[in-house]
Amino acid sequence: MGPREVLAAGLLVVASFVARDVAAEAPQKTAVSVTVVGHGSIRLVVADGATRPCESSDAPILFRGHVRAGDVIELTSSSGTVCVDHTYGAFRESLWAGASIWSGSGAGFSGLRALQGAVSTDEP
Repeated sequence: MGPREVLAAGLLVVASFVARDVAAEAPQKTAVSVTVVGHGSIRLVVADGATRPCESSDAPILFRGHVRAGDVIELTSSSGTVCVDHTYGAFRESLWAGASIWSGSGAGFSGLRALQGAVSTDEP
């Protein structure tokens, strides 16, 4: 090794000793709002993350239960993405629409990240 390589290696070693630990940025919480439209009641599942199906063991469940048209379910996601599935139509206990992934790309003018969407009691 030449003198430049030795000097560069020495500087890297010294820098590794004096570098300080920096805490990782905490994940930003994301508000989630699910509005139920239509008529009657259905089953709803909302899980944190982009894993399908929503009730996978890899996805923490944020909400699982019955909801009625007009309800607004307010939740908080730690990942910024949620998996949403619901029943609909004539078989509201067993006919599932199929999981959909909701995610947001930014905070907009408010500075707060938020996901908003609707599920229908009548359609997938």
